[in-house]
Amino acid sequence: MQTTASGKIDTSAKALAKLSWPIFVELILQLLVGNMDQVQLSHFNDTAVAAVGNANQIITVVILTFSVVSLAAMILVSQYRGANDMANVNRIYTLSALCNLVLSAAMAALIITLRGPLFAVMHVPSEILPEARLYLVITAATLPFQALMLTFSAFLRAGARMKSIMVITGIVNVCNIIGNAVLINGVGPLPRLGAAGAALSSSIFRIVGFALMVWTFFRSFPEARISPSLLRPWPSALFRRLIAIGLPSGGESLSYQFTQMSCLVFVNMMGTYVVTTRVYAVMITNCIYLLISAVSQAGQVTIGYLVGARDLDGANECNWRIVRIFTPLTVGLSVIVCLLGRTIFSLLSNDERIISLGCTILFIEIFLEIGRSFNIVLVRSLQAAGDVRFPTLVGIVSEWAVAVGLGYLLGVRFGLGLAGLWIAFALDENVRGTIFLFRWKLGKWRTFKTV
Repeated sequence: MQTTASGKIDTSAKALAKLSWPIFVELILQLLVGNMDQVQLSHFNDTAVAAVGNANQIITVVILTFSVVSLAAMILVSQYRGANDMANVNRIYTLSALCNLVLSAAMAALIITLRGPLFAVMHVPSEILPEARLYLVITAATLPFQALMLTFSAFLRAGARMKSIMVITGIVNVCNIIGNAVLINGVGPLPRLGAAGAALSSSIFRIVGFALMVWTFFRSFPEARISPSLLRPWPSALFRRLIAIGLPSGGESLSYQFTQMSCLVFVNMMGTYVVTTRVYAVMITNCIYLLISAVSQAGQVTIGYLVGARDLDGANECNWRIVRIFTPLTVGLSVIVCLLGRTIFSLLSNDERIISLGCTILFIEIFLEIGRSFNIVLVRSLQAAGDVRFPTLVGIVSEWAVAVGLGYLLGVRFGLGLAGLWIAFALDENVRGTIFLFRWKLGKWRTFKTV
């Protein structure tokens, strides 16, 4: 972690940018894994795109369960490093890796066993069901590697090794794009596998990414230890703290993804072209908030160090600097994307219904990004300071009442379709953003116990 001449942790815009740009590049490359599947499959057929979109909704929720542990590990490692307690840093390394390994193996078995009922609950259209099932089974089989890759990535991020993560993600994504090109469309004796080819490519290079993360971690931190002996006797207090931070921190993201799955049920009732439009819209809008997401992750690590060192004024200054600089940039980018909407959607589909509906969604997205920008920054700042339960409670109530409840009324009952759902999403983001803004200003986070 970069420090000033006086020995304090540097929270200047320059220091944040230095930590953020590798995360930004990493997020772009991560987005390419799922999005390149969609883009490359769009040239195969639209049903394959819709199939992968539904399967990935399940995979995304499962991966977020792993982030419950990895996010808590990152926060605790940051705080313990700030407090110079390396013994507990090593215990956190071992404990979180073990937890995610066991959890991921169980989740993989559960998904493969229950894939039929899951798709039935989601009302997946029958024409895309075979491809969706095959994609899900192949992807689920390598979930333990994904879980451990996320865990070691959290260790590296907590140690401010952002560039290493960026390089590994870049290697994995470039290889995945090449693998997609070969396996989706077939080359030489290899047959055209479509959605199954995309799943195979992603799974193979997910294993490669895991191996590179582990190698880089031990190379970057030769003093680090991961050993079952560190968990004897069982560190009950540390485990409780990991769960106490992880469940609420990951709970907010899990709640959001479950609401998205619920809303996907509504979308599946509207027809395949609407499902495909949603897939493309999510792919495009995910790119809009990449920058502020990267900076907020860097800010979260920095604030974790500052809180561990009890420099609460520095943590407050870091949070507001991110909000003031990057919220206007994110909203401005959403305006530009909206203006280019027809061109962007025309590159993805020739269906005028998809293009027209997509442009409407991008207009609503401008207002959604205002609230989401505040949410992304403030939730991560509150989590880093130890205020983890309040964001989760607010998130669960608002997401289900506004995003799902109002989304159903506008989209299904009032017949506004996907646009009605997106209006509800925008209202949900802005409601939560306003609440979190006041929460941080009131300073309750300053009173929470840390390491």
